[in-house]
Amino acid sequence: GLFDRDARFGRSGTPRDAIFADLAQRMNARGHTAVRYDRRGVRYGVPPAEMLDNAIAGTSTTTSQREDLAAVYDWSRARDGLNARCIVFVAHSEGLLHVARLAASGAHAPNGVIAIGGLLESPSSVVRWQMTGRDVYSLHLMDVDHDGRVTNAEVEANLGETPSSFADTAAPFLQPDGAWSAEEIAQVEQVQTTLYEQARTEALAQDDNAPYPNATISMARYSWWKSWFTDDTPTAQLLARWRIPMIFHYGSKDSQTNYARQREAAGDLFGNRATFIEHPHRGHSLGDHALFGPMDETLADQIASEASATCGA
Repeated sequence: GLFDRDARFGRSGTPRDAIFADLAQRMNARGHTAVRYDRRGVRYGVPPAEMLDNAIAGTSTTTSQREDLAAVYDWSRARDGLNARCIVFVAHSEGLLHVARLAASGAHAPNGVIAIGGLLESPSSVVRWQMTGRDVYSLHLMDVDHDGRVTNAEVEANLGETPSSFADTAAPFLQPDGAWSAEEIAQVEQVQTTLYEQARTEALAQDDNAPYPNATISMARYSWWKSWFTDDTPTAQLLARWRIPMIFHYGSKDSQTNYARQREAAGDLFGNRATFIEHPHRGHSLGDHALFGPMDETLADQIASEASATCGA
Protein backbone atom coordinates (compact mmCIF):
# COMPACT_ATOMS: atom_id res chain seq x y z
CA GLY A 1 0.00 0.00 0.00
CA LEU A 2 0.95 3.64 0.37
CA PHE A 3 3.75 3.18 2.92
CA ASP A 4 7.45 3.70 3.31
CA ARG A 5 9.97 0.86 3.52
CA ASP A 6 9.18 0.18 7.18
CA ALA A 7 5.39 -0.15 6.77
CA ARG A 8 4.71 1.40 10.17
CA PHE A 9 1.20 0.14 10.80
CA GLY A 10 0.82 -0.52 14.49
CA ARG A 11 -0.14 1.25 17.69
CA SER A 12 1.95 -0.47 20.35
CA GLY A 13 4.45 2.37 20.51
CA THR A 14 7.30 -0.09 20.00
CA PRO A 15 9.69 -0.67 17.06
CA ARG A 16 7.58 -3.70 16.13
CA ASP A 17 4.91 -1.35 14.79
CA ALA A 18 7.14 -1.14 11.71
CA ILE A 19 5.92 -4.41 10.25
CA PHE A 20 8.36 -4.71 7.35
CA ALA A 21 11.37 -3.57 9.37
CA ASP A 22 10.52 -6.21 11.96
CA LEU A 23 10.21 -8.94 9.33
CA ALA A 24 13.48 -7.81 7.74
CA GLN A 25 15.37 -8.29 10.99
CA ARG A 26 14.00 -11.82 11.28
CA MET A 27 15.04 -12.60 7.72
CA ASN A 28 18.49 -11.13 8.29
CA ALA A 29 18.86 -13.38 11.33
CA ARG A 30 18.32 -16.34 9.01
CA GLY A 31 21.10 -15.19 6.68
CA HIS A 32 18.98 -13.47 4.03
CA THR A 33 18.90 -9.96 2.62
CA ALA A 34 15.60 -8.11 2.89
CA VAL A 35 15.05 -5.57 0.12
CA ARG A 36 12.57 -2.86 1.13
CA TYR A 37 11.79 0.36 -0.67
CA ASP A 38 9.87 3.60 -0.14
CA ARG A 39 6.92 4.42 -2.31
CA ARG A 40 7.28 7.46 -4.55
CA GLY A 41 7.54 10.79 -2.80
CA VAL A 42 8.65 9.51 0.61
CA ARG A 43 11.49 11.20 2.46
CA TYR A 44 12.74 8.46 4.74
CA GLY A 45 13.87 9.10 8.32
CA VAL A 46 12.44 12.61 8.69
CA PRO A 47 9.65 13.89 11.00
CA PRO A 48 6.16 12.82 9.88
CA ALA A 49 5.23 16.35 8.79
CA GLU A 50 8.15 16.33 6.34
CA MET A 51 7.75 12.77 5.12
CA LEU A 52 5.82 13.43 1.91
CA ASP A 53 7.06 15.30 -1.14
CA ASN A 54 3.59 16.04 -2.50
CA ALA A 55 4.82 16.90 -5.98
CA ILE A 56 6.29 13.42 -6.37
CA ALA A 57 3.92 11.38 -4.20
CA GLY A 58 1.00 12.80 -6.14
CA THR A 59 2.25 11.22 -9.36
CA SER A 60 1.69 7.67 -8.10
CA THR A 61 -0.62 5.49 -10.22
CA THR A 62 -1.30 1.77 -10.51
CA THR A 63 1.14 1.73 -13.43
CA SER A 64 3.92 3.56 -11.60
CA GLN A 65 3.51 1.28 -8.58
CA ARG A 66 4.08 -1.75 -10.78
CA GLU A 67 6.98 -0.08 -12.57
CA ASP A 68 8.67 0.86 -9.29
CA LEU A 69 8.36 -2.71 -8.06
CA ALA A 70 9.78 -3.93 -11.38
CA ALA A 71 12.77 -1.60 -11.02
CA VAL A 72 13.56 -2.87 -7.53
CA TYR A 73 13.10 -6.46 -8.71
CA ASP A 74 15.37 -5.96 -11.73
CA TRP A 75 18.09 -4.45 -9.52
CA SER A 76 17.80 -7.34 -7.07
CA ARG A 77 18.37 -9.84 -9.90
CA ALA A 78 21.02 -7.87 -11.80
CA ARG A 79 24.67 -8.88 -11.67
CA ASP A 80 25.67 -5.26 -11.01
CA GLY A 81 22.87 -4.93 -8.46
CA LEU A 82 22.21 -7.29 -5.58
CA ASN A 83 22.83 -10.32 -7.80
CA ALA A 84 20.44 -12.42 -5.69
CA ARG A 85 20.34 -16.11 -6.44
CA CYS A 86 16.87 -16.59 -4.94
CA ILE A 87 14.06 -14.07 -4.57
CA VAL A 88 10.82 -14.38 -2.61
CA PHE A 89 8.22 -11.61 -2.68
CA VAL A 90 6.66 -10.90 0.73
CA ALA A 91 3.60 -8.72 0.23
CA HIS A 92 1.06 -7.23 2.61
CA SER A 93 -2.51 -6.33 1.59
CA GLU A 94 -2.50 -4.14 -1.56
CA GLY A 95 1.12 -5.11 -2.06
CA LEU A 96 -0.02 -8.42 -3.50
CA LEU A 97 -1.95 -6.53 -6.16
CA HIS A 98 1.28 -4.81 -7.27
CA VAL A 99 3.04 -8.19 -7.36
CA ALA A 100 0.19 -9.70 -9.39
CA ARG A 101 0.27 -6.86 -11.91
CA LEU A 102 4.01 -7.43 -12.25
CA ALA A 103 3.32 -11.10 -12.94
CA ALA A 104 0.73 -10.20 -15.58
CA SER A 105 3.23 -7.88 -17.29
CA GLY A 106 5.35 -10.91 -18.21
CA ALA A 107 8.08 -10.39 -15.62
CA HIS A 108 10.41 -13.26 -14.82
CA ALA A 109 8.95 -15.39 -12.04
CA PRO A 110 10.61 -15.20 -8.60
CA ASN A 111 11.19 -18.31 -6.51
CA GLY A 112 8.08 -17.78 -4.43
CA VAL A 113 5.44 -15.41 -3.05
CA ILE A 114 4.31 -15.04 0.55
CA ALA A 115 1.28 -12.85 1.21
CA ILE A 116 -0.10 -11.39 4.45
CA GLY A 117 -3.75 -10.38 4.17
CA GLY A 118 -3.20 -10.33 0.43
CA LEU A 119 -5.84 -9.23 -2.05
CA LEU A 120 -6.93 -12.06 -4.37
CA GLU A 121 -10.42 -10.89 -5.32
CA SER A 122 -10.76 -7.84 -7.57
CA PRO A 123 -10.07 -4.32 -6.29
CA SER A 124 -13.67 -3.31 -6.93
CA SER A 125 -15.16 -6.29 -5.10
CA VAL A 126 -12.97 -5.90 -2.03
CA VAL A 127 -13.81 -2.22 -1.60
CA ARG A 128 -17.50 -2.90 -2.12
CA TRP A 129 -17.34 -5.56 0.62
CA GLN A 130 -15.51 -3.20 2.96
CA MET A 131 -18.11 -0.49 2.43
CA THR A 132 -21.32 -2.54 2.21
CA GLY A 133 -20.73 -6.10 3.45
CA ARG A 134 -18.27 -6.07 6.31
CA ASP A 135 -20.66 -4.88 9.02
CA VAL A 136 -23.41 -7.28 8.01
CA TYR A 137 -20.89 -10.14 7.94
CA SER A 138 -19.70 -9.13 11.41
CA LEU A 139 -23.22 -8.92 12.80
CA HIS A 140 -23.90 -12.47 11.63
CA LEU A 141 -20.69 -13.61 13.32
CA MET A 142 -21.90 -12.05 16.55
CA ASP A 143 -25.09 -14.13 16.42
CA VAL A 144 -23.48 -16.96 18.34
CA ASP A 145 -26.75 -18.74 19.16
CA HIS A 146 -27.83 -18.56 15.48
CA ASP A 147 -31.35 -17.42 16.28
CA GLY A 148 -31.36 -14.66 13.66
CA ARG A 149 -31.18 -11.90 16.28
CA VAL A 150 -28.10 -10.14 17.58
CA THR A 151 -28.50 -8.82 21.10
CA ASN A 152 -26.43 -6.02 22.59
CA ALA A 153 -24.95 -8.60 24.95
CA GLU A 154 -23.80 -10.63 21.93
CA VAL A 155 -22.33 -7.49 20.37
CA GLU A 156 -20.35 -6.60 23.48
CA ALA A 157 -19.15 -10.17 23.96
CA ASN A 158 -18.21 -10.95 20.34
CA LEU A 159 -17.47 -7.77 18.37
CA GLY A 160 -13.76 -8.10 19.12
CA GLU A 161 -13.52 -11.28 17.03
CA THR A 162 -15.08 -9.71 13.93
CA PRO A 163 -13.69 -7.59 11.07
CA SER A 164 -15.79 -4.62 12.19
CA SER A 165 -13.86 -4.41 15.46
CA PHE A 166 -11.18 -2.42 13.58
CA ALA A 167 -13.10 0.76 14.48
CA ASP A 168 -12.47 0.14 18.21
CA THR A 169 -16.02 0.98 19.27
CA ALA A 170 -19.21 -0.98 19.80
CA ALA A 171 -21.41 2.12 19.68
CA PRO A 172 -22.68 1.71 16.09
CA PHE A 173 -23.72 -1.87 16.83
CA LEU A 174 -25.72 -1.27 20.01
CA GLN A 175 -29.47 -1.12 19.40
CA PRO A 176 -31.72 1.12 21.56
CA ASP A 177 -34.22 -1.73 21.93
CA GLY A 178 -31.47 -4.20 22.83
CA ALA A 179 -31.26 -6.36 19.69
CA TRP A 180 -30.94 -6.49 15.91
CA SER A 181 -33.65 -8.31 14.00
CA ALA A 182 -32.86 -10.09 10.73
CA GLU A 183 -34.71 -7.34 8.87
CA GLU A 184 -32.67 -4.62 10.56
CA ILE A 185 -29.42 -6.37 9.67
CA ALA A 186 -30.51 -6.53 6.02
CA GLN A 187 -31.27 -2.81 6.12
CA VAL A 188 -27.66 -2.10 7.10
CA GLU A 189 -26.45 -3.39 3.75
CA GLN A 190 -29.12 -1.42 1.90
CA VAL A 191 -28.15 1.85 3.57
CA GLN A 192 -24.43 1.24 3.13
CA THR A 193 -24.92 0.34 -0.53
CA THR A 194 -26.49 3.75 -1.11
CA LEU A 195 -23.51 5.40 0.58
CA TYR A 196 -21.13 3.27 -1.49
CA GLU A 197 -22.79 4.34 -4.73
CA GLN A 198 -22.47 7.97 -3.68
CA ALA A 199 -18.77 7.52 -2.91
CA ARG A 200 -18.24 5.75 -6.23
CA THR A 201 -19.99 8.51 -8.17
CA GLU A 202 -17.96 11.19 -6.42
CA ALA A 203 -14.68 9.37 -7.09
CA LEU A 204 -15.38 8.74 -10.76
CA ALA A 205 -16.30 12.40 -11.27
CA GLN A 206 -12.72 13.43 -10.45
CA ASP A 207 -10.08 13.98 -13.11
CA ASP A 208 -7.68 11.04 -13.36
CA ASN A 209 -4.70 13.33 -12.77
CA ALA A 210 -6.16 15.17 -9.78
CA PRO A 211 -4.31 14.68 -6.46
CA TYR A 212 -5.76 12.11 -4.06
CA PRO A 213 -7.18 12.79 -1.54
CA ASN A 214 -6.45 16.52 -2.07
CA ALA A 215 -3.74 18.98 -3.01
CA THR A 216 -2.67 19.50 0.60
CA ILE A 217 -1.92 15.82 1.22
CA SER A 218 -1.25 14.21 -2.12
CA MET A 219 -0.84 10.44 -1.82
CA ALA A 220 -1.43 9.48 -5.46
CA ARG A 221 -3.31 10.47 -8.57
CA TYR A 222 -7.07 10.08 -8.42
CA SER A 223 -6.84 7.37 -11.08
CA TRP A 224 -5.41 5.12 -8.34
CA TRP A 225 -8.43 5.60 -6.10
CA LYS A 226 -10.85 5.31 -9.02
CA SER A 227 -9.37 1.92 -9.89
CA TRP A 228 -10.77 0.56 -6.60
CA PHE A 229 -14.25 1.17 -8.01
CA THR A 230 -13.66 0.11 -11.61
CA ASP A 231 -11.08 -2.70 -11.71
CA ASP A 232 -13.06 -5.96 -11.62
CA THR A 233 -10.22 -8.29 -12.60
CA PRO A 234 -9.54 -10.82 -9.83
CA THR A 235 -5.99 -10.40 -8.58
CA ALA A 236 -5.65 -14.18 -8.40
CA GLN A 237 -5.99 -14.43 -12.18
CA LEU A 238 -3.04 -12.09 -12.67
CA LEU A 239 -0.87 -13.75 -10.04
CA ALA A 240 -1.53 -17.22 -11.44
CA ARG A 241 0.67 -16.34 -14.45
CA TRP A 242 3.57 -17.36 -12.23
CA ARG A 243 3.65 -21.10 -11.63
CA ILE A 244 5.66 -20.98 -8.42
CA PRO A 245 5.11 -21.86 -4.73
CA MET A 246 2.91 -19.37 -2.87
CA ILE A 247 1.77 -19.08 0.74
CA PHE A 248 -1.23 -16.96 1.72
CA HIS A 249 -1.73 -15.93 5.36
CA TYR A 250 -5.01 -14.45 6.65
CA GLY A 251 -6.37 -13.54 10.05
CA SER A 252 -9.81 -14.84 10.96
CA LYS A 253 -10.96 -11.28 11.82
CA ASP A 254 -9.17 -9.48 8.98
CA SER A 255 -11.00 -6.18 8.42
CA GLN A 256 -9.81 -5.67 4.85
CA THR A 257 -9.43 -9.01 3.06
CA ASN A 258 -11.83 -11.67 4.25
CA TYR A 259 -10.27 -15.14 4.08
CA ALA A 260 -13.28 -16.95 2.62
CA ARG A 261 -13.64 -14.37 -0.15
CA GLN A 262 -9.96 -14.52 -1.08
CA ARG A 263 -9.99 -18.32 -1.04
CA GLU A 264 -13.02 -18.35 -3.31
CA ALA A 265 -11.36 -15.89 -5.71
CA ALA A 266 -8.31 -18.17 -5.91
CA GLY A 267 -10.39 -21.25 -6.73
CA ASP A 268 -8.08 -23.82 -8.27
CA LEU A 269 -5.98 -21.26 -10.19
CA PHE A 270 -2.84 -22.13 -8.20
CA GLY A 271 -3.32 -25.89 -8.14
CA ASN A 272 -1.21 -27.57 -5.48
CA ARG A 273 1.43 -24.82 -5.63
CA ALA A 274 -0.35 -22.67 -3.05
CA THR A 275 -0.88 -23.01 0.69
CA PHE A 276 -3.69 -21.09 2.39
CA ILE A 277 -3.57 -20.50 6.14
CA GLU A 278 -6.23 -18.84 8.28
CA HIS A 279 -5.00 -17.77 11.72
CA PRO A 280 -7.58 -17.65 14.54
CA HIS A 281 -7.97 -14.39 16.51
CA ARG A 282 -5.68 -12.49 14.14
CA GLY A 283 -6.35 -9.48 11.94
CA HIS A 284 -5.17 -7.91 8.70
CA SER A 285 -1.58 -7.58 9.89
CA LEU A 286 -1.67 -10.92 11.77
CA GLY A 287 -1.80 -9.19 15.12
CA ASP A 288 -4.40 -8.97 17.85
CA HIS A 289 -6.12 -6.01 16.18
CA ALA A 290 -8.46 -6.49 13.20
CA LEU A 291 -6.41 -4.03 11.15
CA PHE A 292 -3.17 -2.92 12.78
CA GLY A 293 0.03 -4.65 13.85
CA PRO A 294 2.35 -5.44 15.38
CA MET A 295 2.34 -8.94 13.98
CA ASP A 296 2.17 -11.90 16.30
CA GLU A 297 5.83 -12.77 16.96
CA THR A 298 5.39 -16.48 16.33
CA LEU A 299 3.79 -15.74 12.96
CA ALA A 300 6.48 -13.22 12.06
CA ASP A 301 9.10 -15.89 12.71
CA GLN A 302 7.06 -18.39 10.72
CA ILE A 303 6.93 -16.11 7.69
CA ALA A 304 10.67 -15.42 7.88
CA SER A 305 11.30 -19.16 8.07
CA GLU A 306 8.99 -19.81 5.10
CA ALA A 307 10.96 -17.31 3.02
CA SER A 308 14.17 -19.04 4.06
CA ALA A 309 12.78 -22.50 3.26
CA THR A 310 11.62 -21.36 -0.18
CA CYS A 311 15.23 -20.58 -0.95
CA GLY A 312 16.36 -23.96 0.33
CA ALA A 313 17.93 -22.69 3.55
